[in-house]
Amino acid sequence: MMTKIFIPATCFLIMLLFASMGVPSEPVHYTDYRPILLSRESLERSITLLAAREIKSPAKIYYKDKYIFISENYKGVHIIDNQDPTNPKNISFISVPGCVDMAIKGNALYVDNATDLAVVDLENIKTSGIKVTKRIKDAFPEIVPPDGYQIPEKYSLSNRPANTVVVEWVK
Repeated sequence: MMTKIFIPATCFLIMLLFASMGVPSEPVHYTDYRPILLSRESLERSITLLAAREIKSPAKIYYKDKYIFISENYKGVHIIDNQDPTNPKNISFISVPGCVDMAIKGNALYVDNATDLAVVDLENIKTSGIKVTKRIKDAFPEIVPPDGYQIPEKYSLSNRPANTVVVEWVK
């Protein structure tokens, strides 16, 4: 009688032991990229209109009122005057650290400024420049490394200077 209970109980305990061990997990891959940080205060003052610059790594393109807006990941937005499509002119650059995406509606450029959503008024861009009319802080999650790998502990939020935001990842 004892044998009838002992064998099934032993089998059950062995199965329970194996089930609790689980499947071996994949090794964790850490990114080789390192973050470029800006203080929160600097981020909120970082959107500026600059002279035209070379387009090195174009991303999104938007066409509005004979102007072409070309984003450059993590850097900002190029403005191309396309009044004469046979001779487009790169006229200026809106520096937007942490920029990955953009959209335009009316005279407003909606752009991500790292974790923030910023609204830039484009109405007087030719005469008096640009003006950030609205900012929604922490509207987006923090920018992740391009390779998608795990962020090393040394770059975690708890191990970097207070009130800093990742605006780019570089190798």
